[in-house]
Amino acid sequence: MSEVWNNVYKSDSAFFGEEPSNFALLCFNHMKTNNIAKVLELGAGHGRDTIFFTTNGIEVEALDYSVIAVEILDKIAKEKRLPIKPQFFDVKNPLPFPDCYFDAVYSHMLLNMRFSLEDLHLVFSEISRVLKPKGLNFFSVRNHNDNSYCKGIEIDKGIYDIEGFQIRFFTEKEINDLLAAERFEILWIKEEYEEPVTLYLVSSKKP
Repeated sequence: MSEVWNNVYKSDSAFFGEEPSNFALLCFNHMKTNNIAKVLELGAGHGRDTIFFTTNGIEVEALDYSVIAVEILDKIAKEKRLPIKPQFFDVKNPLPFPDCYFDAVYSHMLLNMRFSLEDLHLVFSEISRVLKPKGLNFFSVRNHNDNSYCKGIEIDKGIYDIEGFQIRFFTEKEINDLLAAERFEILWIKEEYEEPVTLYLVSSKKP
């Protein structure tokens, strides 16, 4: 799938737009309320949310598994003189950070990629490991009310190939089960339509 996203960013370096996502705006308010200073962003893409967080005083470590996206974000960070050093990384591997390192972890639609349940449990286990006690885990995922659900070719349970993009759609129960396995406390789950997708927006807290 990294080649798919490399091709996307080669053809459009600002594929998702340059303004921060609505989810980033929502999470930022909660970050400031909870005195969040150091954030890990998984699946940062070309960095629209990374740049927003950083320019508003939050230290961000940004990971993505598209080499092209990382290059784009690195170029923007240098042009804007922002302290961002994005890294190429596949989150199907253990995260390259020590235990209890971050105040919060953030990802916007990353988990919709083709991850097996085993992969997802590893991701949440690693998120828990690198978070400080009481650290926050913010993520958004496409859900079963999305207009594209059950479209295309089902290549695995809940995962559909739609015009070359392999997308996982989540139920609320699946989210609850993944978080419960790592003892995360769910703070809120909201549903939001963000053209053209329907998302669950999730905030949870490490014990």
